[in-house]
Amino acid sequence: MLSNHLKIAFRNLLGSRLFTALNVIGLTGGMVAAVFILMWVQNELSFDGYHKKADKIARVVTHLKLSKEETWHWATTPLLLAGQIRDLPEIESVTRLNSATNLPIKVGNRKVLGENAAYVDSNWFSVFDYQIIDGSQKQFASGVRNIAMTQSRAKQLFGFENAAGQVVKIDTLDYTVAAVFKDNPANSTFQYNFLVPLSAYLANPQTLKNESSWNNFNQQTFIVLRNDADLKRVGQKLTKIISEYKRDDSGKPSSDTVLEPERLTDMHFNSEIQNADSKGDRKTNYIFLGLATVILLVACINYVNLTTARSTVRSKEIGVKKLLGAGPGHLFRQFMTESILTCLAALLISLCLIYILLPQFNNLTGKRFEITFSNPAIWAILLGTTWLSIVLTGIYPSILLSSFKPFDILRGNNILGTSNSGFRKALVVTQFTVAVVFLISTLVVWRQIKFIRERELGYDRAHTFTFRLPWGMKQKIDPATLKARLQNESSIANITVASQNIVQINSSTQGSFDWEGRPKDFNPTVSQLAVEHNFQKMFGLQLREGRWFEANRETDRSNVILNEVAVKKLNLKKPVIGRRFDFQGKKGVVIGVVKDFHFKSLREKIEPLVLFNDLSWASGIYVKAHPGKDAAAIRVVEKAWSEMVPNHPFDYKFLDDTYEKLYQTEQRTATLFNTFTITAVLISCLGLFGLATFTAERRVKEIGIRKVLGASVGAIVSLLSRDFVILVLIAIVIASPVGYYFMNSWLQGFEYRIEINWLTFTLAALVAIGIAMITVSYQSIKAALMNPVKSLKRD
Repeated sequence: MLSNHLKIAFRNLLGSRLFTALNVIGLTGGMVAAVFILMWVQNELSFDGYHKKADKIARVVTHLKLSKEETWHWATTPLLLAGQIRDLPEIESVTRLNSATNLPIKVGNRKVLGENAAYVDSNWFSVFDYQIIDGSQKQFASGVRNIAMTQSRAKQLFGFENAAGQVVKIDTLDYTVAAVFKDNPANSTFQYNFLVPLSAYLANPQTLKNESSWNNFNQQTFIVLRNDADLKRVGQKLTKIISEYKRDDSGKPSSDTVLEPERLTDMHFNSEIQNADSKGDRKTNYIFLGLATVILLVACINYVNLTTARSTVRSKEIGVKKLLGAGPGHLFRQFMTESILTCLAALLISLCLIYILLPQFNNLTGKRFEITFSNPAIWAILLGTTWLSIVLTGIYPSILLSSFKPFDILRGNNILGTSNSGFRKALVVTQFTVAVVFLISTLVVWRQIKFIRERELGYDRAHTFTFRLPWGMKQKIDPATLKARLQNESSIANITVASQNIVQINSSTQGSFDWEGRPKDFNPTVSQLAVEHNFQKMFGLQLREGRWFEANRETDRSNVILNEVAVKKLNLKKPVIGRRFDFQGKKGVVIGVVKDFHFKSLREKIEPLVLFNDLSWASGIYVKAHPGKDAAAIRVVEKAWSEMVPNHPFDYKFLDDTYEKLYQTEQRTATLFNTFTITAVLISCLGLFGLATFTAERRVKEIGIRKVLGASVGAIVSLLSRDFVILVLIAIVIASPVGYYFMNSWLQGFEYRIEINWLTFTLAALVAIGIAMITVSYQSIKAALMNPVKSLKRD
């Protein structure tokens, strides 16, 4: 029986090659898009869950209450906390991590920047799971001067992966490669390429002294809980411990700090943590899950529409089979076989395309996905998508076709009726509603990104790159010394020193400043930036009133400049200039008010900012090159760097690149929407093309008669296209409010954003109508140009 079903199915599919091809192509596009989206969603929802102890591991989170209105949330704790909590009965073990960002690595004479490095406790590998391919975790824990690295970094440094026992130089010290582990999976929070013992970081007496303070929160602390541990109770005990040891300014036990254990699998979705490296959004995951389903549904609609529309062609076949004794079950299995074969063909093509497109998808998402036979999640997604496609494309058409009554068929009655025609029209409207929503979304995202790129930020970042002196290097080399070496170079227009990157100032303070007229209970948070006398000129900042810092004016070492938001937030009374303002232990006055400029993402409001002239805070050097001489400026700086900082590789970043990185998520969103839009529109067009082709074939004699009676080509094209265009117009009416709702919600995430105007909907509508007309007109014109004599002779 099965072989007979397969034989008939192949015969029917090959007999209608055009419609089979349209179905397979549409399903392939939908399945590829759905699989990629589901891979991303599955990766997000499974973050850090692959560790064997994932359900027992928790990160200790700090909540520091600054005032009634403001609380800071950190992923870090004091170094000393681990020693005080090891003996708690609910805790099995404790381990710590300190992000080192980059390491200056030297292999032979080659200097390499060791990006994404961290210092960890010696028991790190016994708490978290890594696939060690060379060396061992025991070897890593055996000494201070050891290092572990990913296999890709081992290959980069040495040319081979089995690098255990090799020696690298970090700064001026030799480290032995003790372990090489497989590259971090895409669903890991710990995307560190290099791991170094925390004891090596603390070997510096000054570093150990700084870290041995309960007021320094620099370490991430992870605890392994016993199975019966109560998180709330553990949090209360942790808070009690830090309250005993941490002191306020008067020396009394602090009551402003709360410690909370957070499940390892919840870390990725904690949006409260400030300056977190990895932040997920459950809402976004569910949205993308819905998008995958919608795109797959659009692809399946093509199959349902074409199959039901062509049912009249197969009606006689069904009638004869039923008269010969075939039951509904037999016919249902026959049509389901055709659906399964179509979906399996789409699956095979999809697999090939997924393999081909996977590198581009990895570049887009910034992750490292792999399609392997040993990954059950990937195969669950592939097979689940195929199964859903079979259900969506097979069940309704199979039930419909197998339900035809043989005598109605042979009598030539209308076996489908008007309700089925209405159902097909509803499916077309659904397809184009989805396509138009995607078009609206694409236009809004594109306009917002264009707005971000073109918005006047209040400063000039063109042709400017930055680099920082290594931590602890300021005692040996002052930034001013390096600046003096470079400022007379012909390729350099200007050079200045500052504590933070003007594109993204992350440093803030609360309680370390006072001003004339401050209410005693008012302790706001302000951002802070240490600058020098030429900072304003280099970046083109505008003063609202007062003056900038002067180079040789000693009193300016204690004075400050505020932005306009700070003046309003601190409620400074006029005249602002000359008003007392004590900052970071120095007594000074306000000497200037700078016009507000954006020093963070446009997602955030401009915050209060205090600029001060204390270069002991500053180790960042900013170089503005003359237009067209960027490369020459980089070369002269690199030469000076290699002479003055010989043990560290030169690492620089253009401010334009830093600014673009702020909106990396938006760029990826734009690319994804573009991809989804193209996919949804193409799939919808395939279905429309198929229906137009079938309609033209069914009305070929009518067209011939109309031409004989004098109908023009334009009139016939209009006749055949009118119904489809009406359906597209209905889709536009439905899609417009839906698209507005979703994109207006998305724009609420930006403090500075565009307004969605009628032009967006007009353009989306014109594009949709234009695409639909082009798709339908091809078959309509072809039918209209056919010789009427041939049309009338066709069966």
